[in-house]
Amino acid sequence: MPSKSELNLTGVAWPMCLLKFKSALQNLCSKEVLEVLAGDPDVVENIILIVDRSADRVVNQQKEGETYRISIEKT
Repeated sequence: MPSKSELNLTGVAWPMCLLKFKSALQNLCSKEVLEVLAGDPDVVENIILIVDRSADRVVNQQKEGETYRISIEKT
């Protein structure tokens, strides 16, 4: 089972949230999963765009109350 890291971006100001996301994703090893929590739907949309333009992939995306949870697997 791949190891998981969690990055909580709820309440993190723009654009710092995307910089933190990119840094966390770069630090993963192959097959590791990054669980991202975000409260802003625009941040979620941008994270998905970033992942879509990379070799990595979104493996799960769901909304839990006011928080979005996105799971990204590093390739």
